[in-house]
Amino acid sequence: MDQIQFNIIFRKPEYPVIVISANRLYSAFNIKQLAKSCVSSVPIEKNSYIQVIDSSGSEFWYSPEKYILSPGFAFKKWTKKMIIEAFNNSINAKDTSQEYSMKSLSSKRLEKILRDICEMLRP
Repeated sequence: MDQIQFNIIFRKPEYPVIVISANRLYSAFNIKQLAKSCVSSVPIEKNSYIQVIDSSGSEFWYSPEKYILSPGFAFKKWTKKMIIEAFNNSINAKDTSQEYSMKSLSSKRLEKILRDICEMLRP
């Protein structure tokens, strides 16, 4: 891990972030945790990159071959519902028997939902 040069190009994500690995979700509250989570993650099926969702709902892509994190080129924003479903369907949620409530989403801010989920993902 110490030998790897982890790079962020174009712009930094807003912390905390959720890192979506094939086998589980990770949360990161700073660049050191983000680098560690990205390097230990596995891309989902047909993707060559690892998805990272920041607290604004923006998607970033981490390239394991180049050790580079950049804003996703599809420029899609994750919705509250998408973030909650990603957590509720994750191995993490099943292992800990946790679920994030889908009730009253309109009254909850996206940043609050993402922060709550990141706290639930903390090791």
